[in-house]
Amino acid sequence: MKRHLPLLVPFLLLAACNKTAEAPVVVAPADEVAAENAAVAETPAADTSAATTPEVAAETNAKSNLVENVDYVVIPNGQPLQPLDGKVEVVEVFAYWCGHCFSFEPSIEAWKKKLPADVRFTPVPLSGGPNDTMARVYYAAETTGQIDKVHNTMFNAIHVERALPPNASAEEIQAYLGKKGVDSKTFAQAMNSFAMSARLGQGFQFAQRSGVEGTPTLIVNGKYRILGKSHDEQLQIANGLIAQERAAGAK
Repeated sequence: MKRHLPLLVPFLLLAACNKTAEAPVVVAPADEVAAENAAVAETPAADTSAATTPEVAAETNAKSNLVENVDYVVIPNGQPLQPLDGKVEVVEVFAYWCGHCFSFEPSIEAWKKKLPADVRFTPVPLSGGPNDTMARVYYAAETTGQIDKVHNTMFNAIHVERALPPNASAEEIQAYLGKKGVDSKTFAQAMNSFAMSARLGQGFQFAQRSGVEGTPTLIVNGKYRILGKSHDEQLQIANGLIAQERAAGAK
């Protein structure tokens, strides 16, 4: 049975942290580390000049032999968020109150810098409806050109400083962001603008038709919803699908 997003909102608040945690780091015994270091020291350095471009870096970190329903899900009648215009679209559906989204953010930031010019990355805040304050925050920041001031600040306010609760009101958020150098007047106007309803509706419909069940979720060209067992694996799968879609577009 197909479930509709309004009924899934309470579930999503719990499922937002449904991604498998990163595998623990295994520390080798000291004698093994010493032997390995000695071997590395005797090995000539590889020529990495060919891997200096963003395009090569992304393809190098791509997961090969992708398997449907293991690495990704094909979205029935999937549609991109925006017209592709010759680009490959990667959408991240996220939520500021999601702990996994917060921990994913540094990897996403580093990964974005390595993407080819014909790949468009677009964050989409998970919206629970027209009154979703946190989703309004992202769109208002985007509309007023203050993403750089707002995006990471919101994650830190909720997960590091604990200055804002996950269900903070618009007034609490605006007051906090104002102290962080955000133009709170124009920001408040954008949060309450007529155009905001359209943006919320677009994001809501995209998440619904893409079958989003939790955050963070990566979606490529509106066709593939990425699975993966860790943040690194999700990005490797994304790179593999990007390479696949770029090759298909070049034919």
